[in-house]
Amino acid sequence: MSRAAIKVENVSKVFRIYDRPSDRLKEVFSLSRRKFHTDYPALSDVSFEVRRGEFLGIVGRNGAGKSTLLKILSRELTPSSGSVMINGKVSLLQLGVGFDPELTGLDNARFASKLLGYTDDEIGRMLEEIVAFADIGEFIHHPVKTYSSGMYSRLSFAVGINIDPDILIADEVLSVGDMRFSQKCLRKMREFKEQGKTVIFVSHDIQSVNAFCDSAMWIKDGVVFMRGDAKQVTTSFQNYMLYDKMPDEYSAVAESVSEQPVTEKRQRSVAGDDFSDVEWTELGSMPGVGDGRAEIKRMALVLAEGHRPARRLRGNEEVLLLLDVQVKSGMQDPQFGFVIYNRQGLPALHTNNDICSTGVAELSAGQRICASFRFKLPGLANGDYIFSIGVQTGLDMAHKIDDVYEFNVSRADIKGTQCGYSIIENERFELREI
Repeated sequence: MSRAAIKVENVSKVFRIYDRPSDRLKEVFSLSRRKFHTDYPALSDVSFEVRRGEFLGIVGRNGAGKSTLLKILSRELTPSSGSVMINGKVSLLQLGVGFDPELTGLDNARFASKLLGYTDDEIGRMLEEIVAFADIGEFIHHPVKTYSSGMYSRLSFAVGINIDPDILIADEVLSVGDMRFSQKCLRKMREFKEQGKTVIFVSHDIQSVNAFCDSAMWIKDGVVFMRGDAKQVTTSFQNYMLYDKMPDEYSAVAESVSEQPVTEKRQRSVAGDDFSDVEWTELGSMPGVGDGRAEIKRMALVLAEGHRPARRLRGNEEVLLLLDVQVKSGMQDPQFGFVIYNRQGLPALHTNNDICSTGVAELSAGQRICASFRFKLPGLANGDYIFSIGVQTGLDMAHKIDDVYEFNVSRADIKGTQCGYSIIENERFELREI
């Protein structure tokens, strides 16, 4: 059996754009075969493969061709040329489309299930799950045209996720509903990943793509511009969107950046006696986001006592986070900071030098400085955590690197069984008769 769930070969899609509806008739009956339309190539010679069980993220700016590709994969559109091979039942989860406004929510759910070939008994069981997941009460029996946008989105997600497809194609679905429903959607997406389902996930939420996806693909102007590791692809995409930098341009120093030599005195500010025994993590090969005015060259997380690497912790230890930064262009009021994320990609801890009430007035081109955070790590729930680090001025990011250093928190006492982010260390409990 083929390991490919989806195989796309040389697919192109060209739309005919007419200025007026009557131009279609003029073109049909034109004896000279005059063209009254303009060809718009939405996709051009697209080829890629998705393995069974793979979680592929797709990114790209609006109008790049992402939605056209998804509709071809779900067989809503036919490609102008090329071939598409699909192994399994497909569900296109694209909020806001696909329902008959005159039918009730229940009838729309039943019809969507019928299209995938399920029997009446199977549909009956799925409808119970769909109704429970959508959680829109009596409105499930009302015509969809009476729904608010939130109810429409709830029903759309509930139908798409509960008809048990082999391949789920999700287009911008994690922004639906209120917080309670969003969390329910996130849990369901994680279940899909754990079950080994094949998922194609399109989103502008880069953090979600990095958290969920095994790999990613960047669609640019109708072609596959980049495919590979999710973090590498999304970082390159962010640099393009935020700073208009292509992947091969990011490491190049902008012409406006002054590359002054690093003085011996400034080198000692990093490699001096205080941190001479620190085990640094070199960051030169890691993808980063920013305008290039500064570069974080190395980082280290060590125990404040003895400077041993902090890879496995219990919580409540005092630690040092060190950032070795090369300043490439003058910076006013720079801000150094970090975020610690949990295994699900959600922020657990965050701070910066401003929050620490330690402002930095100015940095000059050519400086090599060491930014250090000394803090007591809170008692965190057992699990894996990872750092993202950065330096910026105002709202302008100079350099940011995500997922740069992973560490584990593990404690064997009863406190380690608490859920949530932080562990309650000194709680008291009383039981009295009233």
